[in-house]
Amino acid sequence: MYLVMGVLAALFEAGRSGRGQVVDAAIVDGAASLTTLMHGMLAAGQWRDQRGVNLLDTGVPWYDVYQTSDGQWMAAGPLEPKFFAEFMTPAGPAAQGNRAGRPACLADPAGADRGGVSPPAPARSGRKSSRAPTACVAPVLSLTEAADHPHLAARGTFTEVAGVRQPGPATPLQPDPGSRPKVPGPARRTHL
Repeated sequence: MYLVMGVLAALFEAGRSGRGQVVDAAIVDGAASLTTLMHGMLAAGQWRDQRGVNLLDTGVPWYDVYQTSDGQWMAAGPLEPKFFAEFMTPAGPAAQGNRAGRPACLADPAGADRGGVSPPAPARSGRKSSRAPTACVAPVLSLTEAADHPHLAARGTFTEVAGVRQPGPATPLQPDPGSRPKVPGPARRTHL
């Protein structure tokens, strides 16, 4: 992605100025770029340089993955106050910013001994859940389940090439807004 962005920027600059560009793209630079938010939070004193104690690394009970009562897994991520309030509806009001009282405020999907309540399991493989979708709770799916998920099927997120199901282009060009063409995949080529 970063290489393509660099090539596009170089083509734009070459077209504008007539000068060529060198594109230096390295995976390590792209991976570091993806941690910009965490580095900003670290500099602001909102991130500790430890695993499992921060907002986005399972350090809070409202941003974590839990095993459900049916043995499956779900992800909870209601970071915004309005979503957190909906997530906490079964357990009653709780202070999202109160780190000392976090375990007691957790709506525990597995009914584990965390002082919470057991909401219904999330929708998985066609099963329905009474949990509202705006509470930022979603099933954790296997690769096969994800490829079969109705939302991804409707978007055409996965394609099949030579009998192998795989993700299609992440940003397909759409000639008409709202349309998403079927992408047949690349033809096999022989290189000499």
